[in-house]
Amino acid sequence: MFCIVAFVVLAILGIFSASNRALAREAVDCVFRRVTFRPCNTGFDEKMKARILGVVITRSEGGARFLNKNFELLSWLFFILLTASSIWAIRGVYLFYVSGSCNGLNSTSFCVFDPTGSNNQVSALNATCKAKPTTEKDLTLKPVDLSTFPVKNRASHDQIVMIGCYGCAYTRETYPVIENLVSRFGAQLTFLDIPVKTKTNYLTKVGYCLYRQDPTAYWKLNDILFKADETVFETEPFVRQTLTSLGVDADKTLACVADPTTEAAVEKQKAQIVATEVYGTPTIFINGQASVGPKPYRVYAIMLKGLFYWLR
Repeated sequence: MFCIVAFVVLAILGIFSASNRALAREAVDCVFRRVTFRPCNTGFDEKMKARILGVVITRSEGGARFLNKNFELLSWLFFILLTASSIWAIRGVYLFYVSGSCNGLNSTSFCVFDPTGSNNQVSALNATCKAKPTTEKDLTLKPVDLSTFPVKNRASHDQIVMIGCYGCAYTRETYPVIENLVSRFGAQLTFLDIPVKTKTNYLTKVGYCLYRQDPTAYWKLNDILFKADETVFETEPFVRQTLTSLGVDADKTLACVADPTTEAAVEKQKAQIVATEVYGTPTIFINGQASVGPKPYRVYAIMLKGLFYWLR
């Protein structure tokens, strides 16, 4: 198996050295003959063995004897290590492509392709102390009556539920990606607003009232809020001006916002969202599978339609 390991090493070194390219060609021939259960006819393995022993013996005669005696065994050991590391590397590339992390969906372990962990960053909710930290395995939609929240494309079999905050930078990054996915595949989208980075639940109440007044205008308002200046988007003048630009009755909507029953309804919805065990925004459920943090578009598309559908 030495010739296989040597071929991989020499193929890499051959990029920078003509002499190593010649050795790599010999290694290819040797590999082909070994995999067909024939000895190398170029003497490549013996040639390389002699070179290695020549270097080792100048430093340690005992090491050279050990190497000479166990050369084939060590070759097998390096072959196994090379194979295992190659499989692990391929696995990491695959997982990064389909989940945004080398270690699988929602993993916060180090990934060489995402060294900053940008695909798993969230705005954390203020949580009470628990016996053990909440993880993505605890996330569930069972406590939520989704019929009370804004929904788009209600008839679709594919379901996306997004828990986010208008002031959360990661939600603001992710929302257009999800909207693009919904537009392309016609998936059902339910948006659950939970104020993590905003000062109050004012925008939540605005959305609650507007959706019941004009669902189409609500989704247009969502698009505006996720692009708006965060220093003013919670103010009544900005909201009034935006509602008017959408062609809705701003006075009617803001009267609803000031109604105590709206406050009670919004707090009830918030309690349902908290019961999902959400620990940060954005949290997105796609056909029941949860993902936490902003992911690349391809990851959401694969979660929604599967890898083979996405690649075709």
